[in-house]
Amino acid sequence: MSRRGTAITGAALLGGLAWRLWLMGRYYGWEESDYGNLAMVRGVLDGHFLHYDMNHMPGYYGLAAVVLAVVGDTVVAARAVSLVGGLVALWLALRLARHLAGDRAAAVTGLLLVFQPEFALYAATSLREPLYAAFVLGCLLMLGRERLVAAGALAGAAFLVRFDAAVILGLVMAAHALGRGPRLRRLVAASTPLLAAIAAWSTYTWIDHGTPLFWQHAVAVNVETGLGAEAEGRLQWVANGLAVSASLFARVLPSRIGWGPWLGLFAACLWTPWRRHGLPRTATTLALAMLGFWLSIGFVGQHSPDHNLYWKWLCPVVPVAVPVAIAGLLRLLAGLPPTAGRVVLGIAVLQALVAGFVETGRQVRRSAAWYGPQLHLARWIEEEVPVDVPLLIDNIPACWIDRRPHERAMTSWFDVPVPPGDPEAFAAWLRQEGIGWVLWFREEWTQAPVIAPFLADGGDWRAGGVHLHEVAREDGYGWILFAVEGVAGPERPPPL
Repeated sequence: MSRRGTAITGAALLGGLAWRLWLMGRYYGWEESDYGNLAMVRGVLDGHFLHYDMNHMPGYYGLAAVVLAVVGDTVVAARAVSLVGGLVALWLALRLARHLAGDRAAAVTGLLLVFQPEFALYAATSLREPLYAAFVLGCLLMLGRERLVAAGALAGAAFLVRFDAAVILGLVMAAHALGRGPRLRRLVAASTPLLAAIAAWSTYTWIDHGTPLFWQHAVAVNVETGLGAEAEGRLQWVANGLAVSASLFARVLPSRIGWGPWLGLFAACLWTPWRRHGLPRTATTLALAMLGFWLSIGFVGQHSPDHNLYWKWLCPVVPVAVPVAIAGLLRLLAGLPPTAGRVVLGIAVLQALVAGFVETGRQVRRSAAWYGPQLHLARWIEEEVPVDVPLLIDNIPACWIDRRPHERAMTSWFDVPVPPGDPEAFAAWLRQEGIGWVLWFREEWTQAPVIAPFLADGGDWRAGGVHLHEVAREDGYGWILFAVEGVAGPERPPPL
């Protein structure tokens, strides 16, 4: 690598580290998953690395649990894995861009990826997508060097972080391996490590969870929570799916990577040497495969195109697609006079950066409004509510408290053994369990409005000799904290 290349890489990594550390102190997370991941990392360590949730692949949690065993702090461990994974993915994306179109492409790619909203934000919290992106890019670059066994091993590692790697990387590796002879030997070398990882995880879920179909529940949940079931017929379902995918591709994607790189994807498709075996063809193939998979999720699941699930699923696509897109954009601009090309490139980069900063600010404010209050509430509970007072609590506060060993008795709404909508049975259960605090959520998936719809208005509630009174509420996300009458009040109210 030239001095210029080294300087570009160093500046991008230092800038990426600084920006992500700055965001870490201000960003309260993508959603509940950030905090649920903390509890799962702690659970893996406490379970001696033997027990994993079937709906969440073990790679991120196992690696973070190893770090936790060293540092002793779940938040530090989980965020460190996400941060380092994101920085490694950034470094590998720069290497890819340099291989495709030189130092200029690496510089533009680095500038965009340092500040790209999802790629930066999700490396500043406890999400697994940055680590997944690092393994995917590592697999791609190993394919470019024709180290097929290493590529397969990295694909297996990616699969153990997100299971969609089995489809995406499996197909891309097969296409690359078959691109030249000896085809069968190359295909076996690339696919064996990935197939071994798939077989190992499937065997584990069969033994520990009773089914080898590890993907079944997670896929079903994402489909059920979408809007596909609302379609009146098959044609309407197809039309709805196409509308979601089109909106994702033509509106959401350019709002995240910029219109210049978005156009660069078309140019990359046009100028990629499709008949020549090598990294350029495989990189474009992988970028299109990952984008296609992202769009297909929208087509099948049919969540609203503005749903934040698409942001998380887009995160690992970005560091693969942007280098390919920038290489295509530079090739497109090469047909212009040099000065005009530089001006157009500058405008494209500026537009992408401005759009990225606007979106980053929006997501940071959203997290502060919706998830920040729950984190503050969790800290307040730890400081003010006696350990021996049982809690009916869920979501971010429960996951935050579970990040480290404790002696609190906490019950989830999923585990409340009373008929839905029965106030007398609910009151009897509260009295029987000695519950002192109740945290009610508006979101139906939490089961709180299913079990206790009568708490939706807040205020005072009485039934079966139990009296709940509202202590705090937040109507953006939608939750209400109730104290049970007779429980000693805290020295200070919740910080809301």
